[in-house]
Amino acid sequence: MGSSYFVSADRRSDASWPFTADQLAAAVTGTWPGSALTGDFDGTLDITVHIGADRCALSYQADNHVLVFQDRDPLGAPLTVVHTLLRALAPTVPAVWWADFDGTLEPLDLAAGLDRFVAEFGT
Repeated sequence: MGSSYFVSADRRSDASWPFTADQLAAAVTGTWPGSALTGDFDGTLDITVHIGADRCALSYQADNHVLVFQDRDPLGAPLTVVHTLLRALAPTVPAVWWADFDGTLEPLDLAAGLDRFVAEFGT
């Protein structure tokens, strides 16, 4: 069983994401036509996106307001989805990420360009 990464608004600063699962789903299908969305808009929404040759699977836990993706190479595809969605839906909301194996909250710099965002993730 592999590890997972989690992304949420930084609750330590009382931040919260202003979007709903419906708005997230609309952003996914609007940005990546042909994406697959399954699950429960009040529970867990599973998202599959194709970015070039890469298939990206992640989920949105609507009840916890958390994006989740597997620690599986290449990470560029899920990080592209996270960066793109959060820049569109919550660009000024402080966000954090953590891995299930240590739980240490790390800040996400959404102001960084996509290439820098992907390159600096986890460093």
